[in-house]
Amino acid sequence: MVQISDTLQQLIAGMGGFYGGFGLFFIAFFDSSFLSLPEINDILILYFCTRFKEHAYFYALMAMLGSTAGCSVLYWVGKWKGHGFLVRKYSQTKLASAFRVFQRYGVLAVIGPALMPPPFPFKIFVLSAGIFGLSFPRFLVAVVFGRGFRYFFEAFLAIRYGETALAYIEANYAQVAALALAVFVLGFVVYWILQRPKQQPAGQPVATPNSD
Repeated sequence: MVQISDTLQQLIAGMGGFYGGFGLFFIAFFDSSFLSLPEINDILILYFCTRFKEHAYFYALMAMLGSTAGCSVLYWVGKWKGHGFLVRKYSQTKLASAFRVFQRYGVLAVIGPALMPPPFPFKIFVLSAGIFGLSFPRFLVAVVFGRGFRYFFEAFLAIRYGETALAYIEANYAQVAALALAVFVLGFVVYWILQRPKQQPAGQPVATPNSD
């Protein structure tokens, strides 16, 4: 697998320019679905964005779309295959932990891992999302937010810091991802509070439609 990863990385890196975005799409798709290609997306985004800054956010967009498409395939595989498929791939300890996380945090159980770079586990949460009751629209929003923030942040760092961006990410990404997740949680809480139905004051008669 290491040889495959190195070969793909060299192949896509050789594309360059505008067409490099399409290579990033396919790398992100396969990494998020059928293969495991740790760190290739992040390295290639930094590589392209440093050398072709005019296309930087296009690269981030294509990587986000590719990853979202790959995660969607994995979501439906998990939903189709069911719990037995997870049992064959993961230990009971990991499955129990994932189930507790989904029970407690819901959609945040996808956003958090989507924000984090390798080697943080992600696919177990993607496969578990449909099985544990997360709807597909909410799943899509979670993946787009998590992957989008991650790749656009990397593109921004590549534009700003060039070759030193990778070192900056390795040193600070966990803190920045945690801050992004905290901001999202805060926004979610505010949204939930604003959307709650207002309780009728005590002793106040409940309005009924006019029957006239």
